[in-house]
Amino acid sequence: MGSHKNIDVHAHHLPATYMTLLEQGDGPTFGAPHDAATLRKMIEGQDEIGLDVQILSTGPNSPYLREASQAKAAARCVNDSYKTIINQHNGRFGAFGSVPLPHPEAAVTEAVRCLDELDFEGIYLGCSALGRSLDDPDFREMWAELDKRAAVIYLHPGGILCGTEPGLAGMDDPGIAVTIGSAAELATATLRLVGLYRTYPRIRVIVGLLGGSLPYLLQRVIWLGSRFKGKSLLAETGADSSLTAELRRFSYDVNLLPEPAVLASAREAYGLDRLLFGSDSPSAAPQVTAQFLRAGGFTQEEYTQVLQDNPARIFGDRFEPTSHAL
Repeated sequence: MGSHKNIDVHAHHLPATYMTLLEQGDGPTFGAPHDAATLRKMIEGQDEIGLDVQILSTGPNSPYLREASQAKAAARCVNDSYKTIINQHNGRFGAFGSVPLPHPEAAVTEAVRCLDELDFEGIYLGCSALGRSLDDPDFREMWAELDKRAAVIYLHPGGILCGTEPGLAGMDDPGIAVTIGSAAELATATLRLVGLYRTYPRIRVIVGLLGGSLPYLLQRVIWLGSRFKGKSLLAETGADSSLTAELRRFSYDVNLLPEPAVLASAREAYGLDRLLFGSDSPSAAPQVTAQFLRAGGFTQEEYTQVLQDNPARIFGDRFEPTSHAL
């Protein structure tokens, strides 16, 4: 163990030009734009704990705009910006490309471009797109293309959290939306991805923020969900499987809440081999995640597994062995 690069799968970058396009399209603009100084600060944080690569995504600022032409322009803008960043920083950054949902044909075109032309690590998806879930029948062609390429999917909150979609009453309060709404939408989207995985088994799923509230509710989901045979995916399983086993085919980044009980719940629900290092940089320094894992009782070997070996199982030989000391 410990012979791979140190990977942070949860980092963001919001170019000013991209944020302007979101504003023009009446889309989500959660937070301020980032610049070159932000990237330099992120690299300093990488160096402090020996990170080799941070994989960028847009986070809640998805290019999910009602007008297809605006959504396409925004997605292309941020993906081209990420490719420039990758080229300029000698491998310190990777990217999960964004797609212009809920526009099916445009989403397919941009997903293929991100994977085949830009050579990104995978595709970023918000938990829903303008009120449409990720398993919407109109998105089948996108999933088929992703499955064909055995693509990595990174799931992050982006619907209720942004206040751009219909959701639970009371989510207009930004504090409640960020703390409770994002955890609920992550759990919901993760469970719906289980159904998608049964149809598209070659995709490789990384769920952000430990799946939100899912690990704490998992036993309730299994207990009550089993009562809805024929009515809910929670009561159905793949061949010779169980819902718990199916969820353990996904991976989960550990950035949610710096409490040992949180990690304990996630380890029990998913298993140590399914946890990945995620910092939410630049909002939070990667040192915070490192301290979180240490405080949660992770041994040096377990810490290395989360930082290096578990990501290597997903990304394979995309990243060369590390020379950094932990």
